[in-house]
Amino acid sequence: MSSKSISKSALWQLAGKFSLQGIAFFTTPIFTRLLAPEDYGYAALYMSWLSIFTLVVGLQTSGSVANARIKYGECVMDGYNSSVMTISVIAFFAIFIPIVALRDSLSKIFGLRHDLLVLAVVQGFFAYVVSFYTAKLDQFKQVEKSTLLSVAQSVFTIVISLFAVLNVRSDKAIAKIYAQAVPSFLFGFFLLFLIYIKGKKIWDSDYNKFCVSLTLPLLVHALGGLIFCQSDRIMIAKMQTQEMLGFYSVSYALCCVLITISGALNVAWVPFYFDFKKQNKIDEILSHSKRYIWLYTVLSSGFILLAYDVFKLMAPQKYWGGMRLLPIFVFAFFFDFLYLFPVNFEFYHCQTKMIPIATLLSSIFNILINLLLIPNFDITGAALGTFAACFFKFAFHYFVSSFIVKKTFEYGITFFVFPTLFLFFFITFSYFFKDLILVRWGAAFFLGGYLLIDMKKNKSIF
Repeated sequence: MSSKSISKSALWQLAGKFSLQGIAFFTTPIFTRLLAPEDYGYAALYMSWLSIFTLVVGLQTSGSVANARIKYGECVMDGYNSSVMTISVIAFFAIFIPIVALRDSLSKIFGLRHDLLVLAVVQGFFAYVVSFYTAKLDQFKQVEKSTLLSVAQSVFTIVISLFAVLNVRSDKAIAKIYAQAVPSFLFGFFLLFLIYIKGKKIWDSDYNKFCVSLTLPLLVHALGGLIFCQSDRIMIAKMQTQEMLGFYSVSYALCCVLITISGALNVAWVPFYFDFKKQNKIDEILSHSKRYIWLYTVLSSGFILLAYDVFKLMAPQKYWGGMRLLPIFVFAFFFDFLYLFPVNFEFYHCQTKMIPIATLLSSIFNILINLLLIPNFDITGAALGTFAACFFKFAFHYFVSSFIVKKTFEYGITFFVFPTLFLFFFITFSYFFKDLILVRWGAAFFLGGYLLIDMKKNKSIF
């Protein structure tokens, strides 16, 4: 398998994710000026619950597509997809009915209006259908279609959200929430119809048994991951103020550029990694992996060098209280990237039992640290909890892959140590020189030049 094909996949993934992130970046300054911090925080709280519902109503059936492609072959995957989608449809109704029946009582627990609670469940299902379809395209290396689909939905969402916010005088957060649900409904309904038309299979016991056996642990893992990501916002809303939540959300949103990059690179890398593993090409894995990890490390280092100035462009001064969180988030998300290496190894060998355990433990760890630190250190305590939990999650999976999975793990500890020290140096450098813009930007351009020279030399992104 050529480096060119890997680079093409990665480039399309990065182009798509950067397009999405670029749309979010250029519209965030608009929304932070149209919405007060407390309104921005309320909309962020809705998105936190939406993320959880999106995961739960789908039962993470898309997580079985990669392994199913290897087990059953590509020729039957349309039938497989439509069959396992029925599991998600059943799960949706099993959750939707009690939520509607108990919406008034549950709204107090969730901190959302009862109509928004019901909306989050329905939008969550259709958003899951879209993510299922894009996951299917990614596994078949049809990244161009996946990218165009994601960008089209994102543009539609931004346009209709801006239209709604600009045309109401009050309750702008509510208008934004309802408007952004419309594209999820339209895209999700169409793709659901397309999945069943192409698959022509409502239920296949063999497919669905394989899917459930593989994805139930992944569901617990993914749910724990969402609790891990969203518990900070939910706890800040309960223990601090909506204004503090607004500060936290803007800082987190900016640093999500790094999550976007790591996710795009990993989606591009996994199909090739699985193929290399299947062919026992360990040298190919190590060669590409070294460039892969250094690519992300240099990008993260460049990001923190520019982040302070970008934050000031993204949000007016009333949001600048969240700027102190940037170094903590960058380092936390780096360990969130590192943990993908052992997790991909566990996924390939279908050793998923320890994955939900690690995620749940890290989520509990995060919540406990939040309970301890948020009352005394407000949003800084929440960010520190995120960092500690991300490090714990990586360390746990490294131990599992190295000593519990009965296969040889390709990566030694030094593979991770040197990139970590490299990033830590630039995080420290950016903090001490945060008032010297030319010094930081000069260092960032130096890193960018190094990256371009390295890519040209190897004729590959990684």
